[in-house]
Amino acid sequence: MNPRAFLKMFIPLSLLVFSLGYFVYAKLTGFTLVKPMSIEVMKSYGPLFLPFLYIFYYLARAWSALLFAFLIAGFIGELVPKQVLLKYLSSARKSSYVLAALLSPLLTVCSCVMVPIFAGLIYGGAGIGPALAFLLTAPAANIMAIVLTADIISWKIALARLVSAIVIAIAIGYIISRTSIARRIEEAYRKRRMVTTRVEEEKPPIYERIWSSFKLSGFLAKTILPYVILGVGIVSYIQAYLPPQMVSTYLRGVTGILLGAIIGVPMYTPTLVEVILVDALKHLGMSPSAALAFLIGGPMTSIPSMMGVSRIVGWRIVLMYAILAVLGAIAAGITYHVLGDVW
Repeated sequence: MNPRAFLKMFIPLSLLVFSLGYFVYAKLTGFTLVKPMSIEVMKSYGPLFLPFLYIFYYLARAWSALLFAFLIAGFIGELVPKQVLLKYLSSARKSSYVLAALLSPLLTVCSCVMVPIFAGLIYGGAGIGPALAFLLTAPAANIMAIVLTADIISWKIALARLVSAIVIAIAIGYIISRTSIARRIEEAYRKRRMVTTRVEEEKPPIYERIWSSFKLSGFLAKTILPYVILGVGIVSYIQAYLPPQMVSTYLRGVTGILLGAIIGVPMYTPTLVEVILVDALKHLGMSPSAALAFLIGGPMTSIPSMMGVSRIVGWRIVLMYAILAVLGAIAAGITYHVLGDVW
């Protein structure tokens, strides 16, 4: 192996190992690069400097989790053959729904990124039920969101978010696939597909594929991080100036769960930003059960993604899965509340 090929393998893999090692070490020892600063101290610097301080301390705390998550997303997104997904995502196979919901968090990042992938699955021959399970799991439980939820909020919330999102997405996909409108859409796409000759392409060397995954990680970071940074800056004002009495009054108990599941629909937050927002609201009095409802309902039913999906399967399918997603988020929040609000 020549030096160039070696570097193409060494750089991505070493960054992956380093970010994971630092993340685990920091969690076990409580080590941080920068001593935390309270939101009250940040406020004392004035509203102009507040978001910059907030962003700085957020990145100082979360950089290893972000780096690891982006690298993992790039590795899996580049190295897992897409043909495998299309082959096994059929509405007739019950295992397809589980497979779709389990693979989706590994391959994608947010609801907007999911729309073209969802379209590719539908056009490529996947059943509408598994494709919906694939579409809905990623924004609510993608690997970046789960890692950040565990790191920033709580591993209990992260686990509940992961399990709830998978169960809800599978249920929604299965229910909708059994409707007559879903079957008509599947049949329409089946008739429109053209038969093509599949040509096997020679796979590039492993170091080239790893380097391609690294470039994909960079693309995802470039696409997502600006929105994350902007969202973190906005969240700083929410945490600093939103009256705690309002949060503790309306985002607790059953009312808080209902609001948490619903307000995420118009309040679209890019992937990872919703974690920072919930963390800020948590400090202002938001209950864990309401937080869970928000972390599931909001990402699954964001308006931008629903508008895109409506172009593929129509508004009736979109409204069906949006209503079911909100109901599922409420059910998850109530279940967590009954089992005990442990933060």
